[in-house]
Amino acid sequence: MKIIIFVDSLTSGGAERVSVFLSEYLIAQGHSVAIVTVHSEHRDFYHLSGRVKRYSLNLTKTNRGIGKFFYNIKRVRSLRKIINLEKADVVIGMMTMCSVLSIVSCFGLSTHSITAERNYPGRKPAIKPWGLLRRVFYLFADAHIVQSIKTAAWLKKNTGAHNTFIIPNAVSWPLANFSPIISPQSLVDVNTKLILAIGTKPYQKGFDLLLEAFALVTDRPCDWKLAIIGLDITYTDNDDVNALLALASRLGISQNIIWPGRIGNVGDWYERADMFVLSSRYEGFPNVLLEAMAAGCPSVAFDCDTGPRDIIRHGENGLLVENERSDKLAGAMLSIIENKSLRERLSTSAVDVRVDFAEDKIFSEWERVINEVL
Repeated sequence: MKIIIFVDSLTSGGAERVSVFLSEYLIAQGHSVAIVTVHSEHRDFYHLSGRVKRYSLNLTKTNRGIGKFFYNIKRVRSLRKIINLEKADVVIGMMTMCSVLSIVSCFGLSTHSITAERNYPGRKPAIKPWGLLRRVFYLFADAHIVQSIKTAAWLKKNTGAHNTFIIPNAVSWPLANFSPIISPQSLVDVNTKLILAIGTKPYQKGFDLLLEAFALVTDRPCDWKLAIIGLDITYTDNDDVNALLALASRLGISQNIIWPGRIGNVGDWYERADMFVLSSRYEGFPNVLLEAMAAGCPSVAFDCDTGPRDIIRHGENGLLVENERSDKLAGAMLSIIENKSLRERLSTSAVDVRVDFAEDKIFSEWERVINEVL
């Protein structure tokens, strides 16, 4: 099959990661795969092997009013040209904007379109124009891939989408390394116990709630520190990051927090960590939680609408706590800190995700959906 995966960029995000790993799997099965991004290659965090074709529309100019409409027409024309060039059998649109543009680009062609929502739309609404377009155009897609029953129900209710397939994220282990490489040993003393959190979207990932919980944890004598990977604190124009730094200062925990920034050797940090915390207000199906558990990290997560509850069996392979309750999160973190046998038991059971969400198992489901569509 000739497959195009259309995604906004290849920066360090969940949809981007799935796009890269899925493309490599499909190539290994003998298919022809091209990844097309809206953004240019200069923003790439993930790097593709030479087997995957790479196209960039490089159409990210900000427009207003009618200018935005014509700019999106230009995106459709450019994508359609690549579809014809590749003689694509199917185009998979990652997230709402790319899904809508994929559907429109396939009109009048023999190419099929598949949408792939990577978050729960009930908590993360699309930017208004794209949300409205989703309601109109999702009916024309040949299939919709979502990560949970709740997302499938939301799409059916709000867009009329009925040909929906539920496929969770896959876990890749061991993780490949990318540049930049920052060793945990360079920032964390060998005797320090480490709590790890990862994300690039401070509000969604609930890092403010995590800091509040960590402040409650450090009220008790302990030698644990918190590392938050994914945020560049040297970029002073980021209001969300500045707000986090100010909050840490007010809580008196700045000296106990490590900010490695965006790094390419996350696997080394999972293996160094003594606990992983997912404090997200909402999720699709969190890659970072899967990866942390695959590394054997005792993990705590908010029981948000979708995602963590599909991975964690509370008390068996991790802990779930009431969503957006910093005090409950702190309590769960302290139970892991103070109970070594609990840490060891959660760590031992966590690695089962390597089997439950293995790449071959999950990506073969994507391949099955593509075959069914064709």
